[in-house]
Amino acid sequence: MPSAGMPPKPHVTIIPNGLATDNRLLEGHVALVTGAGRGIGRAIAQMLARQGCHLALVARNVDELEATRACCAAAGVSALALPLDLAETQRLPTVVEQCMTHFGQLNVLVNNAGWHQFASALEADLAVWDRLIDVNLRAAMHLTRLALPAIVDGVTRGRRGAVIFISSLGGKFSAPTNAGYAAAKHALAGFSGSVFEDVRDAGVKVCAIYPGWVNTRLLADWLKPEEAIQPEDVAEAVRFVLASSPTVCPTEIVLHTQSSRAGRLFA
Repeated sequence: MPSAGMPPKPHVTIIPNGLATDNRLLEGHVALVTGAGRGIGRAIAQMLARQGCHLALVARNVDELEATRACCAAAGVSALALPLDLAETQRLPTVVEQCMTHFGQLNVLVNNAGWHQFASALEADLAVWDRLIDVNLRAAMHLTRLALPAIVDGVTRGRRGAVIFISSLGGKFSAPTNAGYAAAKHALAGFSGSVFEDVRDAGVKVCAIYPGWVNTRLLADWLKPEEAIQPEDVAEAVRFVLASSPTVCPTEIVLHTQSSRAGRLFA
């Protein structure tokens, strides 16, 4: 019998290879997803909602964020919209506080928000580099530090717990006109690995996912949408991490396009 105020634990089936198969894998859990207004973030939020997970959703664009909130709520979960520009790092504690006040728990953090602008290192605006670091790295670091105590506490109470970073192949390789973004994403890889070592014995899963070209607004002039990774593909990688056996943690997942042409465009 669950304690007062706490939702019931999920009923999860484990098949021999350890992967959970329940359609409501995260029933009664709470996830905070950044960059949730569109694209990858919206696809992840919708996937989590289908798994029974309540959601705190963060994005800059109020209208897009509300659209995501509405479609998640339609799946029968509670969804809280928290409009915020993640470059305003001084406001990040309020995000976690609002999530905890509203739901009473936080089990999964998906650091998905990202921002990109191409510029040669010879010509880049230093303010742009600062924003690239703030949105792609500093915000994820701050939110992780702020969220981890609640996530660890949830694991001690029998919940699943995870911190997932949506990075990019830009965090694996170097490319021209990409110095600021690459710096942030390479640093995020090191941060993710170190966080895993800090919380692995607490049972918290930590994973960095590195997609290649994804069918989002950034893709527009690069290649055909049907040749790109789809946002739902990234969401499925997130689900794979969350569904993995308690005895294993996928710490890195690299997603390449099946099309070699897309790979050449990245390189």
